[in-house]
Amino acid sequence: MMRGSRAKRKTMEFTPLKPQKVYKDIIDQFSKMIYEGKLKKGDKLPPERQLCQMLNVSRASMREALRAMEIMGIAESRPGEGTFIVNEVSSSIFQPLSLLLALEKNQEDFVEIRKVLESACAKMAAEKRTEEHLVTMEDLIKKMEESRIEDEKAVADKELHKAISVAAGNKLLADMVEAISVGIDLYIKDARARLMNNPQNSSKLLKQHKAIVQYIKERNGDAAAKEMERHIDFVEERLKLL
Repeated sequence: MMRGSRAKRKTMEFTPLKPQKVYKDIIDQFSKMIYEGKLKKGDKLPPERQLCQMLNVSRASMREALRAMEIMGIAESRPGEGTFIVNEVSSSIFQPLSLLLALEKNQEDFVEIRKVLESACAKMAAEKRTEEHLVTMEDLIKKMEESRIEDEKAVADKELHKAISVAAGNKLLADMVEAISVGIDLYIKDARARLMNNPQNSSKLLKQHKAIVQYIKERNGDAAAKEMERHIDFVEERLKLL
């Protein structure tokens, strides 16, 4: 194991930086190495002192860069082991996108992005879903139909959309949908409650969700995508009336 680790480190060729350069330049070098395939998931980085010598930077700048990379979801520090490139991409890496959209305070932007992503998820789910995925979706539909508590219906609604994105079989896409969903939920939290409290809206939403799941079950991707678009358009129209 040690030999393999040493051999891997030899391939990490950094370019020394000028003293006035700061943490961003360090991150740029790591980013370049990831793009070029010189750093891969799970790779252990050289010790901090060695990295400082390689890049000709202070330990303060290096620590700032490594902390920033952890926040970005690129690297992780393991006590007693060192710093590693993440082995699994976390959904948190998309959180900045959600926050930027929230800063814009533009509901239409949220809806448009959601429509693009979730219609793609519905189409892909119809092509890739498993029987287990279908069982999860149908259980959530049942909860939405049988529950008399609007908050429970809202949770099942959200979980159904998540289940569809998971069934699409693309983790990055599912993580992006989750991040956008969090932003939407926080932005229209009160409006969602008022939307669900209207029996007509609740009935219509249930019917739309059933149709989406049915098309996914039938492996009709185009129809599932169009139904998802209609569903999101309906939600947008009703929210504007609140």
